[in-house]
Amino acid sequence: MSSHRKTTVAVVSLCLLCGALFLAQPALAAHGFRSGVQLCLSTVAPALFPFFVICDLLLACPLQGRALRPLGRALGLRQPRATVALLLSWFGGYAVCARLTGKLHREGALSARDAALLLLLGCCSSPGFVVGCVGGLLLGSVRTGVLLYTLQLAANLLAAALCLPLLPTDAKQLPASHAAPAQPSLPLALQNAADSCLHVCGCVVFFRMLAAVIHPFLPPYALAEAFLAAGLEISAGCAAFAPLGGAAALYGCCLCLSALGLSVWMQLGMLLQRAVPLRLLVIDRLLHIALLQGLVWLLIRFVPGALPAASTLPARVIPMQRLPWDAAAVSLCFVCAALYKVRQNFYNG
Repeated sequence: MSSHRKTTVAVVSLCLLCGALFLAQPALAAHGFRSGVQLCLSTVAPALFPFFVICDLLLACPLQGRALRPLGRALGLRQPRATVALLLSWFGGYAVCARLTGKLHREGALSARDAALLLLLGCCSSPGFVVGCVGGLLLGSVRTGVLLYTLQLAANLLAAALCLPLLPTDAKQLPASHAAPAQPSLPLALQNAADSCLHVCGCVVFFRMLAAVIHPFLPPYALAEAFLAAGLEISAGCAAFAPLGGAAALYGCCLCLSALGLSVWMQLGMLLQRAVPLRLLVIDRLLHIALLQGLVWLLIRFVPGALPAASTLPARVIPMQRLPWDAAAVSLCFVCAALYKVRQNFYNG
């Protein structure tokens, strides 16, 4: 059996299995759909839509001057617009990177080599997600979030450097003044941004539904649920690892940031529209996992209070603590009054 036929059989089998799971557990599928839509409306779309619009407008402006050429040359990018796209990707995240890479390559502004290198360097989670959500909300330390975001970019650079020999070779080099950017158009930028947001939200909703119907078949261990969530969707994976506390929470979130999850890989494929193959990115992210874990292990000890402690108490247990003297006095008076009232009712009855 040829490899193409084997791939077709595997895809058909997975589709039938997913369809059977959705039909067998409609309530769980509906719950996953609702949670996915809520996540898109509250987080994904508000975070990505303005960045998509702004990036389209900035790429259409003549911003790629001489100031960015040294940075581009240091990173191995030969086209000036690639450097602008890289800086926008570091602030907008992997979705912005994939969209800009595919757009510039289809327009002829990027060679195959520069497009592949831009994807390796720029594919990362946005600072809003890493610093605000992962660091501030899930791990309880904004400093940890800043460190993770910085080390994520450092791992991007190191992994891309190791993958340089695997980059495609260009048959012909694009001239430096190739394809001047089009005039900025807000209506076109809004249309493209809305289309890209729909692609991203569709992936998020589908994999949230898939996680919901697979969950009952997992062993009753928090670690198993965390690995499933990480394999399907990056934000759900970080949220599942964070309650484990300690090193498991920290390095689990690092794993999610490197592996990305199936939802993100589907988003990258749709936004790139086959402009750049993903095989090289797979190798890059495997290296990224080891590099990010090692960098965090080396540097996390220099951030005070960055490693959260694991709690073994159930959620219903309230730890005891001392009350201020005024609050203790009021509480004592209330308890005494309540006991006196109970005593009156008991003896009068």
